[in-house]
Amino acid sequence: MSCFSIALSLGVGASASTLAQRHAATAKGVIKNPYPSSLRGSFAFYSGGDTNVASLWQNVLIPAFHNSYPHININYVLSVHGVNDVTTLARVAIAVKDKIPSGFALLESATNAVEVAARGNLFIPVTLKNVPDSVNVPKSTMQVVKYDAVPYRGSKVVLAYNSATVSNPPKTIGQLISWIEANPGKFAYCNPSGGGSGAYFVEAVLNQYLSASAVNTLAFTQDTSLEAGWSTGMALLHKLNTSVYGGGTYPTGNTQVLSLLESGAAQMATVWSDQSTAALRAGQLPSTTKLVDLTPAFAGSPVYLGVPRYTPKNQVRLVDAFLNFILSVPQQAKVVKVLAGFPAINVSVMTKSVKTAFSSLGESESLPYAAAVNSDMERVWQQDVP
Repeated sequence: MSCFSIALSLGVGASASTLAQRHAATAKGVIKNPYPSSLRGSFAFYSGGDTNVASLWQNVLIPAFHNSYPHININYVLSVHGVNDVTTLARVAIAVKDKIPSGFALLESATNAVEVAARGNLFIPVTLKNVPDSVNVPKSTMQVVKYDAVPYRGSKVVLAYNSATVSNPPKTIGQLISWIEANPGKFAYCNPSGGGSGAYFVEAVLNQYLSASAVNTLAFTQDTSLEAGWSTGMALLHKLNTSVYGGGTYPTGNTQVLSLLESGAAQMATVWSDQSTAALRAGQLPSTTKLVDLTPAFAGSPVYLGVPRYTPKNQVRLVDAFLNFILSVPQQAKVVKVLAGFPAINVSVMTKSVKTAFSSLGESESLPYAAAVNSDMERVWQQDVP
């Protein structure tokens, strides 16, 4: 996962805490759509997604939006695999510094570039006034980006297990560790550098030995003094070497972990909710495979959309109408169906079929480490664990 650095001193609007209070204060009551279908105009939308993401936008969501807002045209600009993410977000950073429009009114990224940009105050804050349906987005997801962007889909790491052989799955990270030790060779997680499902398992183990304030700090800021608190967790992970799959064999990616579950070589593993859900739908995983959350939940990785500061006001209004539309229940149901991803809004407000599919996964997720902290964690893991 690549990112770019933002070394700009930018003016900040409402603080994250103020915006959180504003969301909480307005959360009650019926959500009204403030955007009439008569709105007209156009805006450019940069997308650093993969081809399946492009298909979602071009064949599903944008046409649906156009049906509701026939006078708004969206110029969708795709960069497959996000190859132009860094240069595009750098262009936005320069435009914001110069207080001029960047040329794009909306951005998403295949990397964490939009998330980093949001933390650098490059985007217009999201409030319930401009995007009312954002009331249904979990606060933890919005806090990651200081309310300066909004997710439209996501995935989180969950625990997959074979219900034919595991009748009472672990419910906490402590219970999971005990299960791993009692069932040597039956649990798998991928190398942290090979995908978030392995990294987020490692984070969950390390976080057991950190205070809540330390965990929250590491989600946003690199702090080597707090990272020193990883030593106990890393020692435990090293001890688990002989108990995990292959006596300390770590698959290079999430796909290999799913293959171990498919073959029965592993009976339990940490997996991405979207990849595993798609594999279950396709029959690539045994029907006895179940997906569950732990308490506290593993971390997740929402995909964010951001509106650059100094975008012309007439375009901002059009984009806000689009964002509000995307966060509505019917459109979120389409996101889930097409990408097998997690909805950006609370599962509790979703359609019955989505609730059924995700009821075992819950709505909460932990904050992942910041990119620089994650890099430190991967390095220390490579040194201390295998």
